[in-house]
Amino acid sequence: MKTLNKPGDNLGGILKLWAIPYGTFSTQGATINFINQDNIWQIYCSPESIDFSENSELSASGLIYNTELRGFIPQDNASLQTALAYLDPRKWAVIFIDGNGKYKLAGNQNDPLRFSSELNTGKETASLAGCSFKFYGKTKYRSVFINNPF
Repeated sequence: MKTLNKPGDNLGGILKLWAIPYGTFSTQGATINFINQDNIWQIYCSPESIDFSENSELSASGLIYNTELRGFIPQDNASLQTALAYLDPRKWAVIFIDGNGKYKLAGNQNDPLRFSSELNTGKETASLAGCSFKFYGKTKYRSVFINNPF
């Protein structure tokens, strides 16, 4: 018999995320190796604004996973504009650490994720100004747990 036991503490949320350029890493089991870390982006997000979802879907080519990470970067400024110009056109994998201290890799060398963003200042002075973003894609495999990559 197989059993899925009740977990101990289970904290939701994503604490940090890093965007890894397509083609600059390899994996061996739960270990990720970087060719270099020069173009890895650690992306600061407003607290509790990052979420992750991975839904399975049966397609004509078999089972696939719709992977998506969403977040909010506060304040529109020149540094954000530079970052978006770099992030938008490229393919990515994303490493994130969840509220339980577990690292996961979303996207991979065969199924990279894409990036999209939306800048918004809101209508009122109390509105949040900044950038809503997402990394998204269809993958053949679920995101995998990895060892601490840094």
